[in-house]
Amino acid sequence: MKKYQILFLIFFVDFFGCKEKKMKPEESAISATSIIRGQIHHLDTSYYQIMKYVTRDGITDTSYLKREDVKEYAKAFLELPDISEKNLLRNYSEERIIDAAQNTLSIIYSAKDEKQEIQKEIIIVNLNDLSSGKVQSIYIDRFSPSKDDTIQQHLFWQIDKFFQVGEIIQKENDPEKIRLIKITWQ
Repeated sequence: MKKYQILFLIFFVDFFGCKEKKMKPEESAISATSIIRGQIHHLDTSYYQIMKYVTRDGITDTSYLKREDVKEYAKAFLELPDISEKNLLRNYSEERIIDAAQNTLSIIYSAKDEKQEIQKEIIIVNLNDLSSGKVQSIYIDRFSPSKDDTIQQHLFWQIDKFFQVGEIIQKENDPEKIRLIKITWQ
C-alpha cells in the first residue's frame, strides 16, 4: 500500500510542482495572437458599450469608442509575431507555474536573447474547470528599437473584459513619454 502512496505522491509533485518545464515535441504552445483575434472578432459582432481611457502625464481622458475603431487600438496586439509557431518558439524558454491559491496556471515564455521583439509573454489559464482550460489573461512585453527612438510596450488583455497598451517612448535627447490606453467593454 505504501508503494502506491509513494507513487501517487511522486505523480502529484511532478504534475503540479512549480518548476521549469521543457516542452516535449508533441506539445504545442498556446497562441496568444489567435486568442486575441478571436476576442476582436467577438467585439466586432457584439453590442457592447465600449469605453476608451487614455492617460498621459497623469491625466486620463475618457470617451466612448465605436466598435469599428477597436482594431485601431488593438493594433499593437494584432501586429505581434505569433511565438507559438515552431520557427519562433525555439527562441524562447518556457516555464509553467501553478498558483494553488488563485487556481491558475501561468505559462511564461521568455526570450533567450535581447533581439526578439517579444521579450516576455505570460498566458494565465484558469484551472477551475480543467476540461475547458480557459485562458484568463495575456501579458506581453514588446521592445521595438529603431534608428531614432525606442518603444517599449506592456500589453495586457483580460479575456472578455478589457485590454490595455502601455507605451514608454524614449527619443534621443528627449525625456521619455508614457502613455496608457485602456479599452473596456460590458
